[in-house]
Amino acid sequence: METKPRKRVSGTIRDKERTMLKLIEAVGEIIKTEGYTALGVNNIAKKAEVHKKLIYRYFDNNVNNLIEIYVKRKDYWLELAKDMAGIEEVISIHGGEPLVREILKTHLDHFYREEEMQKIVIWETSERNKLMKEVGLKREAFGDEIFKLLEPQFEKSDLDFRGIMALQVAGIIYMVLQAKANGNPFCGIDINKPEGMARIHKALDQIVGLAYANL
Repeated sequence: METKPRKRVSGTIRDKERTMLKLIEAVGEIIKTEGYTALGVNNIAKKAEVHKKLIYRYFDNNVNNLIEIYVKRKDYWLELAKDMAGIEEVISIHGGEPLVREILKTHLDHFYREEEMQKIVIWETSERNKLMKEVGLKREAFGDEIFKLLEPQFEKSDLDFRGIMALQVAGIIYMVLQAKANGNPFCGIDINKPEGMARIHKALDQIVGLAYANL
């Protein structure tokens, strides 16, 4: 009597990974084309062309776990947090100023480029949502670790390093959202144009430089 060949475990794992990737990508496509309010189980499954039961099977019975995975992959700060050891090494060898300059300018470029992330931030700031609150707190926890490494340099200065960083990050977010929403310049600077973006890059460098000049 012949026995049916068993399906290899590795093949099953690959099928699962492919399905999970399709679901994660479906979340991004829905955010981009329909908005976060359309992130229901049925709609995600339909967009991914898989049965909705697989969302529950692969993401611990909670669609929010799927959405959180997507958001974390798109969030610049949460991705940066994966390289905390590298950040500590850079600060210890080169000091904080070059790193801070690079982080701010890269954040600007990333946020300007990632349309889905722009919509996620609008979601996060426009309504109370448990998932977005938790993501925001994780982002804050990472930021706090960075500040613990950088702030000791300013102990003998009356400069509020956290406050300065907060204003720069908030300014980046607002300028990008405003530029993408209606295309208007802000303070006469249009970051939709290369020369406008270059001015903001330069301004970020200047602000960081002025902060570190107080040491």
